[in-house]
Amino acid sequence: MFRLLMPILIMLAPRFLPKIIKYVMLIWWLIRDKRVNIVLRALVPLALVYAIIPFDFDKTVPIIGRFDDIIVLGMALLILLKLAPTHIIDEHLGVRSVSDRPEEEDP
Repeated sequence: MFRLLMPILIMLAPRFLPKIIKYVMLIWWLIRDKRVNIVLRALVPLALVYAIIPFDFDKTVPIIGRFDDIIVLGMALLILLKLAPTHIIDEHLGVRSVSDRPEEEDP
């Protein structure tokens, strides 16, 4: 099975790998940035600790029990990216933010 997936991964890697690296670096910068709320910055490290600890919900929740680590980590990343201030995200991504102020145009 892995032998069949390898050509697909090699073909798609140049397309998706730069985006993945960019977002991993963005998450790293957001966690280290003091302007982001401390609760948001603590979500991802706490989710990583939860994923490392060998406690699973296999017996209590039968369907979600196998994927609970991935779900918790994904939700922590999603909450961090959605609730972090957009001007900080734009600054770290290198995107010039659009100003809401009216600009005077030169004639």
